Amino acid sequence: MAVYKNRDSGTWYFQCRVNGQRTSRRGFKTKSEALKAEATLKESIICSRKVDEITEEYIQHLRIHETSSAYTIESTYRNHISSVVGRKRIDKIKLQDIKGLQMIMLKKTYGKGRHYTNKTINLVTGTFNMIMNYAVKYGYIRSNPCANFESLKTVKTNDETKFWTDKEFQKAIRYEDDFKWYCFLVLAYMTGMRKGEIRGLRWSDIDFDNHIISINRHISDKVMKEDRNTENEKRVIRGRKNGHAHKIAMDFHIENLLKELRKDNSFIDGWSKESYVFGIYKPIGQNSPKRHLDIIAKKAGIKQITVHGLRHSHVSYLISKGLNAYEIAERIGDTVEMVFKVYGHMFPNPQRNIVNVLNSNFAFIQERDKIKKGRQNERQHFPGSIKNPNIYGVKCYNGALNRT
Repeated sequence: MAVYKNRDSGTWYFQCRVNGQRTSRRGFKTKSEALKAEATLKESIICSRKVDEITEEYIQHLRIHETSSAYTIESTYRNHISSVVGRKRIDKIKLQDIKGLQMIMLKKTYGKGRHYTNKTINLVTGTFNMIMNYAVKYGYIRSNPCANFESLKTVKTNDETKFWTDKEFQKAIRYEDDFKWYCFLVLAYMTGMRKGEIRGLRWSDIDFDNHIISINRHISDKVMKEDRNTENEKRVIRGRKNGHAHKIAMDFHIENLLKELRKDNSFIDGWSKESYVFGIYKPIGQNSPKRHLDIIAKKAGIKQITVHGLRHSHVSYLISKGLNAYEIAERIGDTVEMVFKVYGHMFPNPQRNIVNVLNSNFAFIQERDKIKKGRQNERQHFPGSIKNPNIYGVKCYNGALNRT
């Protein structure tokens, strides 16, 4: 609730959103009167808009702010949610609705009788929850009845974080004969950049003087319903996947490779600093990087991974070299929480680390053990001392040893 005081008149007024529109009322003598009037207004206006309408507005909001999640939300809603609650009024949604959606997904099959995974079902219910949060933010409803809904438990499979070790990458990359693709794959492995970020990279984003790569955009091939068969099928989106720009420091290996690639590209007609690093006039195709990755994996006789798997490989390498989660998050442009969520199992066992620290820092305990062993040896060599405990300052009372 937003309640303010008018300095000139001394009266109070409020501003709020009702049905998506900004509304205000003025002239209240006290703050409490303004708050009460705002609450009354919201309760008196019944929101008659349907979930379909609110979702359409939400997707357009995401598109305006150029977030790549717009496609995923639009597709998920259209395929799974709209038929269940789309025609229902947004203010009539209850916790049972999202629970019902979850139960439908659990029973639903696709293809040849395959069931949806818990991860997919959580994506659907999570999308519904995001729509409801948007409705709260813009005043269509007062609270989200689905806010505390519990997701299904998921088990991460090996395929989700499949990556190459440093030795595997070195073995595979030797089989890449095309210099452009050699640079692309090495850049992905050495920086952890996503495929869409590398595809969107322009020469103007690379600062060789300060050894910095700026990620200012990414390419999305996810097509919105209204963009099919139009020039917007491939979209250049500002910022990274999360909408923010990011900078990555270049090592000299990457810098030298990119300088050589720039020299080669500069001889192509129409080349400029605004040309794409990989693709010149337009970004390279979405599937081309994976094809090259599969070819060298097959030649090297190692497991196939996705292009995103090179990002996992980069993080795995950094962890193996002892970098902590904060440093890695800073490198790849993620939060520390996300690093632990995705890569936590790769970090050394924290309990083992604690034991190692204790082992290396409390030497006085080891010294005490040595003294104890020395005394035991003395007693073995001088058995008479046991018969006469007073030699060691000890008296014997009824079989119990007590120090004097």
